[in-house]
Parts: sequence; C-alpha cells; structure tokens
Amino acid sequence: MSNAQMDVEDPKRTAALVAAVGVFGRYGFQKTSMEAVARAAGISRPGLYLMFPNKEQLYRATMQGVLERAQRAMEVRLADRSLSFDEGIVAGLDALMGPYIDTPVARDLNELLENSEPRLGSMFHDYQERARATLSAHIAALAPPGLLPADLTAHDVMDLLFSAALTWKSTAATRDEFRDRIRRSLRLIHRPAG
Repeated sequence: MSNAQMDVEDPKRTAALVAAVGVFGRYGFQKTSMEAVARAAGISRPGLYLMFPNKEQLYRATMQGVLERAQRAMEVRLADRSLSFDEGIVAGLDALMGPYIDTPVARDLNELLENSEPRLGSMFHDYQERARATLSAHIAALAPPGLLPADLTAHDVMDLLFSAALTWKSTAATRDEFRDRIRRSLRLIHRPAG
C-alpha cells in the first residue's frame, strides 16, 4: 500500500503529516518534538508513535508527502490543455516551486528541504530530477514551432528554465514576481537569434 493510499484510508495519519509540515517548517528538524506534532495534529503522542516509530521516519514521510504533492501539482498544470504552452510552463513551475515563496513558513520549509540531505538522503535530489524529466518531456512534446532549432533541445530549454526558477524561488519577493520572471524568460527563448 502506498503512502497516498494510506493517507486516504487513515485520517489520523493524514492529520499527523499535515501538522508535521507546519511544525517542521516552523521549528526545523532539531527543535521539533514528537509531542509538538501530536499536539498540532490533535492526537496522542503514543498514537503518533504507533504511526511513526521515531522523528526521523515522521520527517521522511512528511517531506516525501510535500515533494510528491508538488510533483503531482506540476504534472496537473502541465497537462492542462486549456493553457498555452508558455502559461502551462509558468503554471507548472509555479505549482512546483511557488508555494515556497510567499510566507515565512513556506520559506522555512523550503530551507528545511534544501538542507536535509543527511536525513533524506537523495530524496530531494531524486524529486528534482523527476520534475526536470517531466518538464523536459512536456517541452519536447508540445514546444511551439521554432522554439527548438537543431542546436537547442528540450533538455536545454528545461535546464535553463528550471535552473532559473530555482534561483528565482529564493530571490523573488512574491509568487507574482516569480511567475513574471518565468514568463519573461520564455519570451526571451521565443525570440529569434540575431
């Protein structure tokens, strides 16, 4: 049974993971206690320990859920054929990275994810690679005529956009600014050379 299936079937587990996002985001891994997560979730500490034997497993499940939801949100936006190619890219990258821009808790969670390699191993990197592959496949399949001349591949365009978006996620003051920067970069890519 996958984590997603368990979350649907176990509302207490879902509540614990939702609460853990906020608590880990606010206090970081070191300062978060199982007691604080249980209290935020409205369940007993022993009940939380029945679901997650230790803080490390709770943290891994929490971060996996955060990353999986972001990946699915990006995929949904990229699949939305009511959006133009450019707006699909903007919406997809915003769904993936935008939630980590506007609020202090979101920024704290972003920092927590980016600095969690000792506890998450390659999970964060693996999800980034999965997102990059998804975006590259989308560009390869739906790029408008002229966007990909012989010397520019879908992977090249994805790499430029994804790398820029990672930087802008950290430097944009608002999600609107983040989305606008992606739009402007797409306009630059569409311009013919010369």
